[in-house]
Amino acid sequence: MIEIVNHPNPIKDHPVPGMHIWGLVGPGELQWLGEQAARMKSIVEIGCMHGRSSYALLSACKGTVYCIDPWDDVNRFTYGNPPDSYGSFLANVGNFNNLWVIRGHSPRAGCFVPEDPDMTWIDGAHDYDSVVADLKYWAPRTKKLICGHDYGNT
Repeated sequence: MIEIVNHPNPIKDHPVPGMHIWGLVGPGELQWLGEQAARMKSIVEIGCMHGRSSYALLSACKGTVYCIDPWDDVNRFTYGNPPDSYGSFLANVGNFNNLWVIRGHSPRAGCFVPEDPDMTWIDGAHDYDSVVADLKYWAPRTKKLICGHDYGNT
């Protein structure tokens, strides 16, 4: 089987939830996220952009998924990235009843998450200092699993 790991363009009619949305998380990673999310009661996602990984998390988790992103479209990847990521995010995942949107920068926005999550998915700012700040803030609060995507991809 050939897997497209970081395919930025949407793949319509793909069997993996979320692949129909623009993003850099590949199908294998989305599949894994969904499997993990199905075992969790609450999830924090840091860095949501257009909602590719959010869709996978929201589809599988029966509890609340807190999606944290500034959606400011500053310093975003430019290869094929459509503008207005917040509008796109809402169009892609705004219909999920378990979605809780927090528009801001992590870790500062973490004060708006009213519970300690079972799982934290870090895919926000990709520089060293930001990832370390997220880990320092979220690791003590996360009950079961802390994971992330493409650190250093700035």
